[in-house]
Amino acid sequence: MALASLMALGLNVAVTTPASANINDGYISGSGAFADDWDDEGTLARGYPGTYSNATCLWQKVLYADGYLLNSEVDGVFGTTTEAATYNWQRARGLEADGIVGKLTFAKAGDKLRDQTGDGKVETYDGTKLDITVVRNSSGRYEFSEGISTHVASYTNRTCA
Repeated sequence: MALASLMALGLNVAVTTPASANINDGYISGSGAFADDWDDEGTLARGYPGTYSNATCLWQKVLYADGYLLNSEVDGVFGTTTEAATYNWQRARGLEADGIVGKLTFAKAGDKLRDQTGDGKVETYDGTKLDITVVRNSSGRYEFSEGISTHVASYTNRTCA
């Protein structure tokens, strides 16, 4: 109401909105406290940008940690198997099950990020079946381990599997 009044008077008013991540940012990332890092991520789904990416690979690692994919199915390709696993993961968590990893799905997964060492930094996704190493690096970008390799969760690059 106040904003509308100021604008009606012809005053130039700058309106800002919170920053949000999206696929154009290039990475799954965060800053500050990690509890809400994944609340504003881009969308992962079949046919979307990022279908073949390390961001998809990180999502598949989440599905693996929660028992919805086999480790051999983690390949960085968001295909029908990942879509079905995502659907089942969403349904089990009371989300709208559509097989698309959007903001609500990412946010629900982000609730399972943990600081296991007490240093204030995330280093684990606390899965239902097993924990996986997930770290926010000094640039704010999320990384995950695959064997002895570490991959940055990029929406535009695929180096995993």
